[in-house]
Amino acid sequence: MENDSVRTSGDSALVDMWIAGKLRSIVVSRSAIEAFLQLPPDKAAAMTDDDRREFVRTHLGEVIAAATNKLHRTGPGADTVTLDAADLQRDGAPSAERRRGEDRRKGDRRKHNRGGSAGDRRQR
Repeated sequence: MENDSVRTSGDSALVDMWIAGKLRSIVVSRSAIEAFLQLPPDKAAAMTDDDRREFVRTHLGEVIAAATNKLHRTGPGADTVTLDAADLQRDGAPSAERRRGEDRRKGDRRKHNRGGSAGDRRQR
């Protein structure tokens, strides 16, 4: 990607790209970048314009996927897609659905004998 194709404006990073057959402006908010990177407040405050542009360049696949997903939810006619923290999420980020129970290795995972001898099961 060319150096001037990703730019910053205020607290957002912008990139123009073809999505679903149309040239669109994708706006990635500072809060989306901070949430994706899971930055502590001090590092988030220290993020520069160059850091935000570099984030968009290096995470272009995630940005495109999030923008496409938002287009499908909001309507395909938009010329500008703005990505906020809820729109741009990391695949490996912990979620509320993550297993919080016991260690699965402690349970009995063996298949139970369903009856009959071993010889009977092989003959079927």
